[in-house]
Amino acid sequence: MPRIAQETVEQVAAASNIVEVIGSYFPLKRAGSQFRALCPFHQEKTPSFYVNPAKQSFYCFGCGAGGAVFQFLMQYENVDFPESVRRLASRAGIPIVEEESSAQEQERLSQRKRLLRLHFEAAEWFHRNLLRTKAADHARSYMKSRGLDIGIAKNWQIGYAPNSWNAFARWATEAGFKREEIEASGLVKPRDENNPKAGTYDRFRDRLIFPICNDVGEVIAFSGRILDPKAVGAKYINSPETPIFSKGSILFGLHKSKRAIASARQAIVLEGQLDLIMTFEAGILNVVAPQGTALTEKHARLLRRFSDETILFFDSDRAGEKAAERALEVLLGAGLQVRIGRLPAGEDPDSMIRKSGADPFKQQVETAEDFFDFQMRHNSSVAGLGTTAGRVAFARKMAQFVTLIPDAVLRDTVISRLTARLSISRDAFAQMIQAQVRAPRPTTDEPRAELNAPRHDIAVICKAALTEPELLGKIRAHPWESVLRYVDGAELLTRILGSDLQIEEPASLSGFFASLPQGEAAQLSQILANRELNSEMGELFWREFAISELERRRLELEAVQRLRSDDSSARDQAAQELKEVLDLETRITDISRLPEPGTLSTKCNL
Repeated sequence: MPRIAQETVEQVAAASNIVEVIGSYFPLKRAGSQFRALCPFHQEKTPSFYVNPAKQSFYCFGCGAGGAVFQFLMQYENVDFPESVRRLASRAGIPIVEEESSAQEQERLSQRKRLLRLHFEAAEWFHRNLLRTKAADHARSYMKSRGLDIGIAKNWQIGYAPNSWNAFARWATEAGFKREEIEASGLVKPRDENNPKAGTYDRFRDRLIFPICNDVGEVIAFSGRILDPKAVGAKYINSPETPIFSKGSILFGLHKSKRAIASARQAIVLEGQLDLIMTFEAGILNVVAPQGTALTEKHARLLRRFSDETILFFDSDRAGEKAAERALEVLLGAGLQVRIGRLPAGEDPDSMIRKSGADPFKQQVETAEDFFDFQMRHNSSVAGLGTTAGRVAFARKMAQFVTLIPDAVLRDTVISRLTARLSISRDAFAQMIQAQVRAPRPTTDEPRAELNAPRHDIAVICKAALTEPELLGKIRAHPWESVLRYVDGAELLTRILGSDLQIEEPASLSGFFASLPQGEAAQLSQILANRELNSEMGELFWREFAISELERRRLELEAVQRLRSDDSSARDQAAQELKEVLDLETRITDISRLPEPGTLSTKCNL
């Protein structure tokens, strides 16, 4: 993708107050000069997530997440840096200026824009067909029979695909889209895979159409439901994988429900579009549905951004139970608690709400059982635990699921419940768990990595450099590259000193945070938030670095002089280098006359 111009990044940073941005996702409460909340990135009962308006940064003392407004969006919305800038720019009404990119990157970006445009206009075309054409009479009758009125159709932009082999392709061509764009969208299919000249036909024909949106509301695909129960074909068909759509990354309805999910810290997972739409329209807003696939790790990470627990409403048959067990692995692995919702046989959320309103379904949500409790009750009811062999087999199965729980407290609680109900010892169950432990699977897109704590002296100087403008200026005027050349762990301090950061300007600080890798941004937020780091000691630590460097250079040159004592040209060169060291020493002579801590703001003699 093309790079966003640095000027644009700085402009977006200046226009994006971190308190307002984070506060638009969940409530913040003032705590002195800062704001705090329960951390959205890990489970906690006591707020440890702090937002510093003066430094335009956030930091969680519980899990170590931190950075500026861009890093927050990257972690919370699960997007990369350029996308975080684009979303904040859109929020602030700032046009994006992107730097030159390769021809291939420009072509890929152009294709994405054209496909998004095609899907946007196609959604409007399907929607007009439903509302205005006589050919859609039976589609409107079907909607009425399912309790979907015109208001709901408009809210979800439901549409109708005509019963024609090429109506969509003909419309798209007349609308100005190229053949290759129409084919890349997946909304048409080739008549003959081996013969491109054979032409295409419309993927969706005589179906009710549901637009599929990403989490920011862009239409990226469609799902079509059959209207004639006697027609040949699947009840639902979906768009195929395309450059803008991956079903394993999309949760239907999330663009509408994410605020409610974040507010409740709970996501209700349903199986289909109609279930979700009817539930949402009945006032139960924290709902999502996977898009024609089992829940994936990407789905789980997406849910973990907004919630602490999920409630699964799958079919009550054996297939539904298996689907819940498959979902459990990815959900527990993402740090989510899981509950199981059960509906009467033959019912789904859609039918229950149409028959009896929202209250009975709400009651099912409230009484949904913890997954492990559900398993205990269900297996007891089918006599699965009536024998010693049955209890052992069930304990072994549960041990496999327990290994997936990353939270130590939750894992210990579950173990206590299971061993008590199964009448087995904790030691025996622990051995079963140990036998089930598997090596963690490698992944390249973990949301966060453990941070190594910076050296104390480096951390103090970093904090001082970001809180004392006069000190930062004087260190920069100093030959700091020479001083830090042999100091281990000084990479972050080097970034600060080598930047054009103006710490008096919050926008400049946000822009600097934006230039850092995510791990370093979190590390710097940790430093700023650490009250035990006394920034007034920064000058003293810097003096020690400078004197250590002078001493190292002096000893090094004295050794060179001794080695070259018989070589006049070598002695002359060494003498010149020693003169450079003395010049360096002269520039920091006053470092030995430092003010006492507490007077840094009035005396600073670097």
